[in-house]
Amino acid sequence: MIIILKRTAKDAWELFEAYRDTFKPFRDATMGVCSYKCTVLDCLQGLEFGIHLGWYDYKTFNFKEYEYYEKVEHGDMNWIVPGKFLAFSGPSKTEKDAEGW
Repeated sequence: MIIILKRTAKDAWELFEAYRDTFKPFRDATMGVCSYKCTVLDCLQGLEFGIHLGWYDYKTFNFKEYEYYEKVEHGDMNWIVPGKFLAFSGPSKTEKDAEGW
């Protein structure tokens, strides 16, 4: 709805509002106490804002490049602010954690 129909994050979220309590907030994969709770609405608002700033355009988005760098063996990297702020996975003492990740 946000990308193709140019609707707001609030409009898109209204379809899920009845299920709000069934969605668990995202937590960072690194060890320690989670300092924030990122909700579905937060993600929708981030997408809306990124499109507004010109950081995302589905017509020019390079999916193959995204898929390549998204893999842990290639850095698990994603641009947060294009060309300025890069996010990647946190360090680990072991190749896999206790749950196999």
